[in-house]
Amino acid sequence: MNRLDAMAMLKELIACHLVDPTHINIMKRSPDHYQVQIKGDYNIEDIEEHAKKHGLTIEDDKEKNCIVIYKP
Repeated sequence: MNRLDAMAMLKELIACHLVDPTHINIMKRSPDHYQVQIKGDYNIEDIEEHAKKHGLTIEDDKEKNCIVIYKP
């Protein structure tokens, strides 16, 4: 997803109270694509359902206690 899409997705997650905005990063995944990384407490099922509505993929990194949302 491009940076504007990543920002819009982040705003939706915050508005739906699915994430705490203090634990989020938007990072470059490839030259034109970004990903949203969420650390800390979150409900992965709710976030996964929201992300799927937008055609996005979620990776759960249990070691780092974070998830990454991106467009495949």
